[in-house]
This record gives sequence, C-alpha cells and structure tokens, in this order.
Amino acid sequence: MRHKLISTLAILFFGALFTTNALAQTKPAQSPLPKNYKTILNNHDLLVMRVHYGPHEFVPMHDHSAYPTVYVYLNDSGEVRIDHEPPNAFSVTRPSTHTGAFRIAPGMTERHSITNLSELSSDFLRVELKTIPPTDLKQVTRGEVPSPLLPGTHIEFQDASLEIDRIVCPPTVGCEATPLQARSLIVPLTDLDMQPEAAGKHSFKSGEVAWLPANVKKPLQLSPGAQALRISLLYPN
Repeated sequence: MRHKLISTLAILFFGALFTTNALAQTKPAQSPLPKNYKTILNNHDLLVMRVHYGPHEFVPMHDHSAYPTVYVYLNDSGEVRIDHEPPNAFSVTRPSTHTGAFRIAPGMTERHSITNLSELSSDFLRVELKTIPPTDLKQVTRGEVPSPLLPGTHIEFQDASLEIDRIVCPPTVGCEATPLQARSLIVPLTDLDMQPEAAGKHSFKSGEVAWLPANVKKPLQLSPGAQALRISLLYPN
C-alpha cells in the first residue's frame, strides 16, 4: 500500500511536466492479469507494470499484449519457467536476473503460465512500448549491468526508435543527465532524489518511475550515489 501511494503521489506531483494520459488503454486482454501485475503508469506511449513472483510461486495462464517490451530487473533472482498454451505449446526458462539489468523483446502476443523455480522472489518492471511498431525491434537484446559501474551517462542500447541510458552518480556527489529531445521514462535503480527542469526535488524509491515529456531543456539532477535507467522513445509521437 505504501509503495502504491508513493507512486501515485509521484505522478501527481510532477503534474504538467510528467504528463500522463490516464485514459489511454491497451488492447483488451483475453483474460484479466493475475495480482502479480500492478500497473504503475499508463499513457499514450507506455504501459508500465510492476511484477512480483514469490519464491516457488505458480502464476496461472494469462495473456499479454503484442507490444514490444522492455523488462527492467529490480532484484537478483533465480530461474523462472514460462509455459505457453497449446496448440503451439512450448516452455522456456528465463535465466537468473541481476539488479539493474534489462531485456528488450520484440512484440509477440503471449498466453502463458509462470513457475518461479527459485527460493528467491523475482521483481521487475514490464514496460510495454505502445507507439513503437512491432516490426522495429526484431530480436531479443539483453543489457547486463556493467562491471565496473562507472559514473556518468552511458548509452547501453540505441536504434532508430529506442535508446536506453544508464545514469550513475558518484557516491559522494550528485550528477546531471544530459537532456534529450525524446520522451523518456526514468527508472530509479536505487532510492534517490531527482529534480527535473522546473519541478522541485522529489524522492523516489527503487522501481518507481517518472515520465518526462519531449524537449526538456535543463539537465536532470540526481542525488549522490543514484543509479537509474532512462528509456527514451525516438519514434515520433
């Protein structure tokens, strides 16, 4: 409940700067999503869900949209088995994940169940890219956490429609992320304070999100030790 309240307050706080069209909806699924999927942002461009699979939890058969999707992993977790429904039934095992890693998947309608094979929970964000044509992203791309983790803003994925940057601040001083003309989703990977353009400083927990409109003029200010991913949409609105 506390997390849900903070996420709601964060979206309301940024008002005009973090514009969210609450009326935008995804294509209806064939069945409701299980309680494991919590929508934290839904606008014209994105549907962002926070996902939690408990240790050894089984999640019954459910549907997902055909939108290209970015998965941002929020914890170190174990293997998860994904069983797809007949007639074209097949199973795949998602490897263990690490905090701050991501995966980009092309668009594909899915109906499957989930079995967490590990004693660890699995927590991640599912970011559905509603305005990027499914044909733009043609293969799965994995973004591992760099080692060592160097301060600065580093591009970890870029094509004609999408860019993903990793922002890392030094432990003792804050840092700035260069502004982009593109619409962007900021995903804090640590608890941090953030100050975009005209809005005042605001605190975020790891896994909460902030939506930045296009053409923000000033650099994004982050607190000492902050880490975040910035997912930017380069495709026209």
